[in-house]
Amino acid sequence: MNDNLEDDAIKDKILEHALQHVPFDGWTKVAFESALQDASIKLETGYQLFPKGEADLTLYFHEYGDKKMLEALAETDLGALRYSEKIAEAIWLRVTVVESHQILIKKLMATFLLPVNMLPGTKLVWGTADKIWNFMDDDSEDYNWYTKRMILSGIISSTFLFFIGDHSEGFIDTREFINRRINDVMDFEKLKSHARGNPIFKPLFRTLEKLPIRNKTAGFENSRYPGWVPNEENN
Repeated sequence: MNDNLEDDAIKDKILEHALQHVPFDGWTKVAFESALQDASIKLETGYQLFPKGEADLTLYFHEYGDKKMLEALAETDLGALRYSEKIAEAIWLRVTVVESHQILIKKLMATFLLPVNMLPGTKLVWGTADKIWNFMDDDSEDYNWYTKRMILSGIISSTFLFFIGDHSEGFIDTREFINRRINDVMDFEKLKSHARGNPIFKPLFRTLEKLPIRNKTAGFENSRYPGWVPNEENN
């Protein structure tokens, strides 16, 4: 446990120094190894913590933002908000915890848009959506578990794309963008409710209902779910 905490502290230190180089060098080997040098950390140690170097560092940066989002959510009074407003607030917090890193997010998204990085990028966004729904105590176990995370992943991705070009004061345009997307989803949910009773869409819903049911008490096999990548669970 202590070793893990120590490793996380070193990772945070590397990330902190890397953020000074990424605006100029991007998420590259140069930025990664410059961060190690600035932090007085040996190359061997750096590559032990981040075996894939700068590629692993980009993943860690995203997960760092997720961690900060959850910390901010835990300190936010959501009691008076409607469910949709809670989700909107979570997305907003995910953006604002890294608002000073706007240029870093821009370069990060450019990295994840490369074909070789699209799978890890998709997995990360799905993970963010999953963390938000879990924080909201989502108890869905049928195909709604998938559709909720799929839809929220789309909103998160589009929000970051909007955010990197937002020059409004306090990023108010991004906040309004999130609210519009959430309203679109609420309209979609109403449409989905009506569609369930439409004979034309019944085959689609029958297919969705064949997706594996998540049994929280008995557990489930991770390989059956979106975002799972072989041999990475224990790394």
